[in-house]
Amino acid sequence: MRKFFYPSSVAVFGVSDQPMNLGKNIIFNCLELGFKGEIFPMGRTPGQVYGQEIITDPASLPEGIDLAVILVPAPMTAQTLDICGKKGIRRAVISSGGFREYDEYGHQAERELLAAAARNKARFIGPNCLGVICTNSGLCTAFGPLQPGSYKQGSASLIAQSGGVTTQSSYSFSEEHVGFSKIISAGNKLDLNEVDFIEYLIEDEDTDQVHMYLESIDDGRGLTGLARRSEKPIIIYKSNVSRTASPIAYSHTAALSNDDRVVEGAMRQAGIIRVQSIHDMTVCAKALRLLPLKGNRLVAISMSGGFSVILGDACEKYGFECPPLPRSLLDEIESHRRGGVIRMSNPMDLGDVHKAQGFVFIIESCLSLDFIDGLVLSMIYDPGMGRMFGRQDRGHRPMLSFIKRMSEKSGKPIALSFFSQRHFIEEFKADGQFPVFNDPVESVLALRMLRDYWQVRHGQERAE
Repeated sequence: MRKFFYPSSVAVFGVSDQPMNLGKNIIFNCLELGFKGEIFPMGRTPGQVYGQEIITDPASLPEGIDLAVILVPAPMTAQTLDICGKKGIRRAVISSGGFREYDEYGHQAERELLAAAARNKARFIGPNCLGVICTNSGLCTAFGPLQPGSYKQGSASLIAQSGGVTTQSSYSFSEEHVGFSKIISAGNKLDLNEVDFIEYLIEDEDTDQVHMYLESIDDGRGLTGLARRSEKPIIIYKSNVSRTASPIAYSHTAALSNDDRVVEGAMRQAGIIRVQSIHDMTVCAKALRLLPLKGNRLVAISMSGGFSVILGDACEKYGFECPPLPRSLLDEIESHRRGGVIRMSNPMDLGDVHKAQGFVFIIESCLSLDFIDGLVLSMIYDPGMGRMFGRQDRGHRPMLSFIKRMSEKSGKPIALSFFSQRHFIEEFKADGQFPVFNDPVESVLALRMLRDYWQVRHGQERAE
């Protein structure tokens, strides 16, 4: 399986030098992402793409190329796989569409493709897919006109049953400064499916969490069994749950819908985190970088009364408690107020606290309470606030370093967000030393994901 992601050589079938040719986009995307291996463009007519001559005679291909990417009409895919077999190519990404997801004639093309794979002892991803994007190796088999140079490397990996979701996920994870290691566009899953990919990714040293977008689940027992055994979190965005979506899902990837109530229960028991959007995947990816959340009781703090109210609503919506704090502690906290006009509670408005000493005392004291499991914090920011945390420079790093130390010292998670100009929030997110969420409600949602995951994990550990 590793050679699907780290090939030393790739043959691309279906390339021409015509302006609208999709095959040559695959070569461009690989070069743009930094692939260092050999690339062999294969086509029917002579020409040149990105400084390389198009090979028209399959016999001139060298032996033992690691991976083929096949983008030819569906009736020609079996023949192309036979060509690969003669040259010792045992792995393929079959990007071509037009199989059973298209019409009844596609079934014949599928049968021929499977027969060709069997006689050539080949394994393949697809058909009807984009294949693999791997930021570690620079491989990008997607045939769309992408911008791989903007991709951010990270440790999350994704399996997506849709090429469009694959593309958007690559941008979303990069723009949220989460980054990714690998994205697999699985397509029709005629050969390799999500279970095969999960088996590889849970052992992959460059992956620490696995995300999936699925329109159908072919082997629910295999999927949930792997999730129970996996030391890495598994997150699923499952679509195709309505009668309206089912016909388009079938024509898209030949996906059959599953009973969503059964799917929901099975995923919950297996400890799989279910999300409702691509963006929620990025929220979950950041949440899982926090320390484990061992219970339901939070202190919610903001430097704004309005956001304190919003935090209170979000905590209740996502099933958290904000227990009353000891009167003795509240009296000490109130001694740090400047104007004495805000009464402290939980959720807490720190709009009247303006010195670092008071802020540090409040955070440390709340996290030290035995009956508190975590903290959600919404802070205001302007560039001069670095001085509040013992530094004279104007910047965000001192604030993130402080929050990180407080979390590690207490052994409890802190879900952090800021209200500020958008470009400052992006700077915090890009820093990377501590997760930052887009707004207070998103930070509480992140803690719900974290809580639900660790509740199941702790239950599994106790059962063992």
